[in-house]
Amino acid sequence: MKQQSQPPQAGIGRRDLLAVSAVLAAPAVRAQSLRKISFASSGGVTDAPLHIATALGYFAAVGLSVEILRLTSAPDMMAATATGQLDACGISATPGLFAAVQRGLKLRLVGDKQSIRPGFSATRLILRPGLVGRDEAAGVAGLRGRRIALSSRPSSVTMLLEDLLRSHGMGLGDVEIVELAYPSMIAALSTGAIDGAIDLEPYLTQAIKAGLAVNFCDFTAFVPASGGSIVPLVFSEGFIAERARAQDFMNCYVRGVRAYNDAFARGIERERMIDIIARGAGLGAAVVRDSYPAGIDPNQRLDRGFIDRMQQFFVRQKMLAQPTDLGAMIDPGFAERAVAALGPYV
Repeated sequence: MKQQSQPPQAGIGRRDLLAVSAVLAAPAVRAQSLRKISFASSGGVTDAPLHIATALGYFAAVGLSVEILRLTSAPDMMAATATGQLDACGISATPGLFAAVQRGLKLRLVGDKQSIRPGFSATRLILRPGLVGRDEAAGVAGLRGRRIALSSRPSSVTMLLEDLLRSHGMGLGDVEIVELAYPSMIAALSTGAIDGAIDLEPYLTQAIKAGLAVNFCDFTAFVPASGGSIVPLVFSEGFIAERARAQDFMNCYVRGVRAYNDAFARGIERERMIDIIARGAGLGAAVVRDSYPAGIDPNQRLDRGFIDRMQQFFVRQKMLAQPTDLGAMIDPGFAERAVAALGPYV
């Protein structure tokens, strides 16, 4: 992944549904003896810790294999996890996630699948080049009445957009929000149908490389210093009950997360990790190398204040009827035990 000024290669092959067996058994462990973990994800670079932990033999060393099911529907992912068809998944923090817990679905937030934190943000506001002013204040003022695309209005990025606008005396009512799928945002920028978009990798820097947009805001000013998780790591109730297997998974996942951070924050075996991630995600190595890196917390912390701020925003926007009891929703124990075993990552 790149430093912040480098755009990625254009072009990425995507499939709507992909079941991938992510198993690389160590020679000392027979494949048939491995305990399978079913994990659902929408795919992409944020599966990096899983691919790394598999390729480096962390899972196999403790007798685990991980099957990654690529699903694009968050409601389907939540239902499958709540009913025990999946052990774990990464689900975007949306009103639907909080509402699902309120309806009694047995989902527990246990760690970070994708976050925004200083130096790491793969979710950004990009604008048509002519809209960027001499500084941020001028750029934000120039958004008044402009069309800004979001993948979904009921989402954490809407809160982040409001944070940016409010920091310069404006609000969501000062812009026109358009809901568009991420792949459609580039075409809409090219025709002038939208003036900006909160986009994610690899699409956002494909737009930048094509000269259709410039990077304007990475939202790191609006999250805690430790980072704000916009896609939590979620365990099913049944998986949590199998504490030894779930803990083994978390320990290996944290090791994969730390290898990812070593590569993109410290440059340790960076090219090797890029190759592993690219092969696991079915992407070109250049796409991974040149993208803005996503945040994945190496200590798997979830900032409860940030999560509560998201749900309070959803309530205020009438996207959620009432707040959820976060004490019943967040279970930090698995991450805490993993950090105690491995030591804190600084």
